[in-house]
Amino acid sequence: MNLPKRIAVLGLGRTGRALVDVLHGKAELFLSEARTLSPADREFLEKRGVPFEEGGHTAKVLAADLIVPSPGVPPHVPVLQEALRRKIPIWSEIELAFRLAEPKKIIAVTGTNGKSTTTELIGAILREWGLAPVVAGNIGRPAVSTIEEVRGKPWVLEVSSFQLLWTESFRPDVAVWLNFAPDHLDYHGHLAAYFAAKAKILRHQGEGDMAVVGCEVLALLSPRARTQVIEEVALPKGWKEGLPSHLQFDLQAAWAAASSAFPRFEPPSLERLWPILHGPHRLEKVGEIRGIPFIDDSKGTNAHATCAALRAIPGPVVLILGGRHKRGGYEALAPLLREKVRACVLIGESQAFFAQLLSSWGVAFVYGGDPLDALRKAYELAQPGDTVLLSPACASFDQFRDYAHRGDAFKDAFYLLKKEAPSVP
Repeated sequence: MNLPKRIAVLGLGRTGRALVDVLHGKAELFLSEARTLSPADREFLEKRGVPFEEGGHTAKVLAADLIVPSPGVPPHVPVLQEALRRKIPIWSEIELAFRLAEPKKIIAVTGTNGKSTTTELIGAILREWGLAPVVAGNIGRPAVSTIEEVRGKPWVLEVSSFQLLWTESFRPDVAVWLNFAPDHLDYHGHLAAYFAAKAKILRHQGEGDMAVVGCEVLALLSPRARTQVIEEVALPKGWKEGLPSHLQFDLQAAWAAASSAFPRFEPPSLERLWPILHGPHRLEKVGEIRGIPFIDDSKGTNAHATCAALRAIPGPVVLILGGRHKRGGYEALAPLLREKVRACVLIGESQAFFAQLLSSWGVAFVYGGDPLDALRKAYELAQPGDTVLLSPACASFDQFRDYAHRGDAFKDAFYLLKKEAPSVP
């Protein structure tokens, strides 16, 4: 592919840095950042000879032949809207990487929940088969940073709606669309825009491609590809044993994707996949205090995920809820909160939002402060047979770097609480 002469990159986070590293010297780059850059950021750009602006995206961006926004840059920022009006191409990093890379096969995974687990499972299955897959995308490593490494290998990509939004030709050999529920409405503006972005994973598939989807309705969006509904996938013998329904679903999706891309291999032992199925921050049992279990489900960043967590826990729950909310989808929580939750401990900047919502639903709540204060109050509310569950149904960025940072902070707080437990009422 011949790169455009002038490329503007918006945002210098993980994706922006990867783009600069790959593209500098191959095109005339310009970096635009809305925040104030750190000295380390400026040094990074200056060493690579990349001109930049900080403190906002200006009309300088519009001199480019191509604009590549980082996933965190929302589509409604004025410079992107003006670029659309001027018909300046806008590609996500995933689209650019797709055009530059030469993988053996592409398996792409999206959905409101379960993307990371399913992506990791696919990668693990392919590794067990000796295929040396490269796993990248929203899961951690930007796809563009792996374009040399993936030549001739399977490429397993987790792709978010942010990344799919600005795709034009992205075509995975196997597309996995796990599920859909309201999320990221603060970014996309409304539910239809979020759905349309997700649907782009299927748009360019053709005959010979495979769409692995969570329901028949989603299958209709890929009329040219073969389709497989996830719940109809038969797992290898012994793979269902001891798995809650949400993990079984992710495993069915991963097996369908891997076996359709590479059908000649035998299934590996489930024991080899066990560490992924029981990874950190997804219904992870941290420990117990006086018989009360504490569960870290910090990956529960929307109502759909928190509903799944509540269904997976058999007894009553004291739920730690809140963070940066996403403007919609929380109505799904109401029946489960009334049925299973003794009380909620509200955290983060969404406390007032949830206080009003829970009051209207008749669900008890208290306000929590830092992680230790929130856990202390949850423990005080819990009764024998209850579970304390961190499943916030919100993004973490009001207080933490990401969901993993949030989960780790609450784990640290749990161990502090355990030390003081004899003095806790």
